[in-house]
Amino acid sequence: MDEKNLNEICDNLFEFVSLFFHKFGNVFRKKNGIYKCKKNQNRAIMIIGRHGKITPTNLGKYLDMCKGSLTTLIDSLEEMNLITRKIDEKDRRKTWLYLTDKGKKYTEKKKNEFRQNILKLFDSLDEKEIEEFVKNIKTIVKIMKKI
Repeated sequence: MDEKNLNEICDNLFEFVSLFFHKFGNVFRKKNGIYKCKKNQNRAIMIIGRHGKITPTNLGKYLDMCKGSLTTLIDSLEEMNLITRKIDEKDRRKTWLYLTDKGKKYTEKKKNEFRQNILKLFDSLDEKEIEEFVKNIKTIVKIMKKI
């Protein structure tokens, strides 16, 4: 990779992350309803919901959290009955995290909040800009999965 492309990727990734949390992060920070989940708890619930099941190790990678903090987070979500731990039937050393029914309902509520936020944010864009965004975000996700 040449130096120019490396600099462009670095600069734009930092800008993207900053803008993402500035524009969309408020959905994860909102503490409403009966659970009063914190930002990382909300993010964890959304990640588990997106994957259906996930190991604590992989959840920690997605959240960029160390093992001790992650254990505390998982324990708190389990105490709220939003997630459950299950031992893998084929490999007893492996634990899976799943959403409970309450966790699934909570995830749907958060997804709806996220959708409403997107509707407000994208209201100022025309249809062509929205289509371009959809195309580009799909490409970014595809490449991110590949690397």
